[in-house]
Amino acid sequence: MANPRQRRKSRSGSSMKPSLNAKRQMKKRLARAPTVHGADVLKDNYDPKLTLRQNYARLGLVPSLDVRPDTGGTERTPTQPSTSTSDPDFKPKKGMAKVIRDDKGNILDIVEANSDSEEETAWGKPIASIADDEEVETYMPAEKAKKEVNPVVRELEEMAAKAEPVERHASQLEGQWLRDLVQKYAEDTERMARDRGLNVWQKTEGEIKRAIKKAGGFEALRG
Repeated sequence: MANPRQRRKSRSGSSMKPSLNAKRQMKKRLARAPTVHGADVLKDNYDPKLTLRQNYARLGLVPSLDVRPDTGGTERTPTQPSTSTSDPDFKPKKGMAKVIRDDKGNILDIVEANSDSEEETAWGKPIASIADDEEVETYMPAEKAKKEVNPVVRELEEMAAKAEPVERHASQLEGQWLRDLVQKYAEDTERMARDRGLNVWQKTEGEIKRAIKKAGGFEALRG
């Protein structure tokens, strides 16, 4: 039988644990796909079953898929640690040995590293000087074949090409404030910035100039 005080505590809302209704809402928020903000072409082609990175890769919006594996949203392939190699040209490092086994796993031979090899310096092998070579070969990478552009990317590029700059307009209150400044000081923006009575927001001279330009200039404010 439950303690009556504990039962009252769970009903009163003083308990630190979430209620059943709160748990349901949390599960809904976790299962709900993120809201896509942007062009309609992105909303129409977004797959809620995939992660955000997987969607961007599918739509061709990720410039490089070579990222760190712990960033999330990428499939990980299970890897098994290998303690042996079947490469016959494999050379063990200094202080190590190579174990050769047969198909049943029996040891056939042990090849130790050559101890007479040159010891490398702490900063690695010395870099060969170009002046020592009589002929210096230059290498130009071959041009990669152009891949077919994703239709989503093509549509976004067309939208960006047709985009026009947004005209900014001064608000009614800001327009009245600028008209008062122009009426009192004409085009002397330096005195406008020093006026503590009208310039209550302590706008700088540059900010006042930009605001006047946005409002249409001195001629528009005089009319």
